[in-house]
Amino acid sequence: MNYLLPLFFLLILFQACSKSNPLPNEKNYQANYLAKEALAKIDFQNEELISIYMNHHFYYVRQDGKYMQTLTFDNGADPFSDGLARTKINGKIGFFNTNLEIVLKPIYDFAFPFHKGVAEICTGCKEKQAGEHTMLEGGQWQKINREGLVIE
Repeated sequence: MNYLLPLFFLLILFQACSKSNPLPNEKNYQANYLAKEALAKIDFQNEELISIYMNHHFYYVRQDGKYMQTLTFDNGADPFSDGLARTKINGKIGFFNTNLEIVLKPIYDFAFPFHKGVAEICTGCKEKQAGEHTMLEGGQWQKINREGLVIE
């Protein structure tokens, strides 16, 4: 009987630790900062935000060192459109603003940039290589507004 109370507390502890996180790897949504040594090598040319290429990816970087990986578009960083750019985290597409804050969580398999407050997104689509180009197959396509709400 003396072992039941500690066993009960262990059971509660394991249950509390096993609760699923609503966002997979949510820590990836937090700000990342460049080391001071790396930041000192960047010439911002009086710009508050620039794009750089490192480790085979494009990133937007602020003067304080905060950075966010962005998609590659036409051999460069994905441009901001309607104040938002796309990022890919854990294989999903989301959107961030010029403060490098995630405003639409990366939950889409693909997303086109916003245009006049609307973006086309896909869930369930798959990438297919066609020579040097990538095509998308299948999935459910919808339009969303800047709050992430489906509008059609």
